[in-house]
Amino acid sequence: MKNTEKYYTLLIFLLATLFCGCKFSHTEEAGSTLKEHAQAAGDINKKLNEFFAETQTDSTPMADSIQPAPVIQKEQSQLWNQLAQYLVGLRIDSTNIYYGLTKYPKWVTYQQKMWIMWNNYRKNAAKASVWSEQNIVPLTTDCQQVLYAFSGPDWPYVHTFFPNADEYILLAAEPIGSIPQPNAYMNEEEANQLAGALYHSTMNIWGNSFFVTGRMEKDLRNEEVDGVLPVLMMFMGREYRSIDDIETGQLQADGSIDTECVQSPNALRMKVSKKGKQQTITYIRCDLSNSGMKANATLRKFLDNYLRPDHCAGYLKAASYLPHYNNYSSIKKTILNKCRFILEDDSGIKYADLQKAGFKCMFWGKYVKPIQTFKNCQQQDLDSAFKAVNPEKLDFIIGYGRRSYQIGAIKSNP
Repeated sequence: MKNTEKYYTLLIFLLATLFCGCKFSHTEEAGSTLKEHAQAAGDINKKLNEFFAETQTDSTPMADSIQPAPVIQKEQSQLWNQLAQYLVGLRIDSTNIYYGLTKYPKWVTYQQKMWIMWNNYRKNAAKASVWSEQNIVPLTTDCQQVLYAFSGPDWPYVHTFFPNADEYILLAAEPIGSIPQPNAYMNEEEANQLAGALYHSTMNIWGNSFFVTGRMEKDLRNEEVDGVLPVLMMFMGREYRSIDDIETGQLQADGSIDTECVQSPNALRMKVSKKGKQQTITYIRCDLSNSGMKANATLRKFLDNYLRPDHCAGYLKAASYLPHYNNYSSIKKTILNKCRFILEDDSGIKYADLQKAGFKCMFWGKYVKPIQTFKNCQQQDLDSAFKAVNPEKLDFIIGYGRRSYQIGAIKSNP
């Protein structure tokens, strides 16, 4: 038998083994988790590599070899996507390995509640998307990177306003977390606990357009949802966006992630795609205060070297007005230096600081003073600027205010 024929025989056998391991109702491994399937995929890759090492000769050119990695990656991607669709409460069919976990009455209720929240979000986001296509996208055609500080796992809205970017770089304090591992033997109580945790982890972004920092301390730090990774997977499942790759580990100054450092990871990179366009989400867990950044040389080098000022946009929303304070001057300086365009609400960088840094500002919507929690952060000069322009109201809700408004700032000489 030729090497190629041997390869196909081995590949079919191993993939069949992996596939059968995913069928909960027909194997002895009915309780196996997603992690165990991923390990199985890794074992297949190892065995195939061993096969090629044994069979490669001078008479078998490397160019003629059939590389198994894309096949294995496709299998892993399929598992991630099936999990994401289950977690977000989509109505899945029997081809999804988690189908058997959707039978419990409270899980059906969870699906219904998630659909209502998603539908409300979609109506608001659709209006925001139309506005962005008319006002923001034309100004940011060359912005392949988007830097979003104080983001939490809020990918949906940064993508709404910057839909064509190649990479979204999210900086926040919430932990990376891990891929949830529901199994076929999960009982009704366990399924209900998972549903409750998933619902609370996303209810604010779907309903209020932002994550509440205080709630994230609880909602993203429990056994079922232990960080931003499960939430990002839910977003991808809800939008039927393919998860092509996931890496977690320690951030390196060149932007790579050391995946060998699995203890207390501070970086997550997820590659996702839809309709042929692949985009990257890079989430970095960090302390953005001056003292936090001073102590994090790797983050500073990453921001200095990785961001491309001519092709980077910045986004700030519901940032608790932290960029207003001296203790956050370092990250503010980075945003001003590295971003040629910034979209924000008034909780971001002060209007006076934008002007001082050489940005020309644009205004949309109706500015109102901050909510009671941040009553000391009102900007009188920004209020005057809005009144001088008197822009039309926005028809979507964004940020803290009772009315929606946006500030666009573009460098006069980028």
